[in-house]
Amino acid sequence: MKLKLFLSSLLITISAQSALAEDAGLQYINTGGAVRCGIPTDNQFLAYKDENNNLKGIAVEICRIISTAVFGRSDRIKMLSLPETMVNDAISKNKIDVMIGGLAYSASNEISNRAAPIDVVYYDRLAFIAENAEQAKSMKDFTGEKVCLVKDTDDINRLLSYNNKYNLNLQMMPAQSFSKAKESFFLKRCRLLLGNYTTLKDLIANNPSSKISIELLPETVDIRPIYLFADRENPTLRSILKWIMNAPKLAEDLNINQTNYTESLNSKDPVIANLLGTHEKLWKSYGLESNWVQIMLRERGNYGEIFTSSLGEKSPFKLKRKHNKLKKDDGLITSFPFL
Repeated sequence: MKLKLFLSSLLITISAQSALAEDAGLQYINTGGAVRCGIPTDNQFLAYKDENNNLKGIAVEICRIISTAVFGRSDRIKMLSLPETMVNDAISKNKIDVMIGGLAYSASNEISNRAAPIDVVYYDRLAFIAENAEQAKSMKDFTGEKVCLVKDTDDINRLLSYNNKYNLNLQMMPAQSFSKAKESFFLKRCRLLLGNYTTLKDLIANNPSSKISIELLPETVDIRPIYLFADRENPTLRSILKWIMNAPKLAEDLNINQTNYTESLNSKDPVIANLLGTHEKLWKSYGLESNWVQIMLRERGNYGEIFTSSLGEKSPFKLKRKHNKLKKDDGLITSFPFL
């Protein structure tokens, strides 16, 4: 009986210690001295080096924002390129702290993935690249064609819905990863390649085969959120990241930007005071620098300014905001007040 009680107590202690180890909060980031950000290998839109060898891109911006919140400075970052098949393993083995993009998210993979979504970084769209599309006038001209795509329930279901809606009879050729789907496409095993618009646009810009004429089709299969992911077994970190991600969106919602934020530093509005850290308690309770949002606004701006510089009109990609506008401007980007 005593042995049973001892073993039971030991198991409870081990389980409790394991849970504490997994729910490490900011421990690994603080100990390592940098935010380790995973980025997908197949999308240079998210992170790239400009002509002066400076890191640029929306993923770099998000990583710098997290660094600013944790360390009070934006340069404590490490960008690590990963294929989508390795993201869950990298998170479970503590090789990265967060992942920006690179994974689809749906109800079907909620339980199986170690990587859990925190918030939307931006909204992409699921689209097609086609071979020899010069003569095509609509998607009807691709009826019955083979489509290479990732063997992911989310992508497959979105394409099935699109296929049924327009009665296109497209034939799916699922692959284990986007790299494999891309390889099949360039080997001419399919005429269409399905993927995120930004990934496909980057693929065209860096076409690995001059023997195939490819074109990005204007049709949208569906809207695809690009998420910030973190370890589902570290709920404290996920909670902290949720509010970090909310800050630049709320700043834009409150019309606080890079040029006017100092005008709000004396505001008596508790939402603004909490956001900007003039009421220090909220951010400090998360283990973050109280004035980090002021630093972010000075260096990077609010969500709209960050989007414009990294994906929009002031970037090489010139993407329109469309779904990435605030909800009040008929977009899909939402924020929550700090109370």
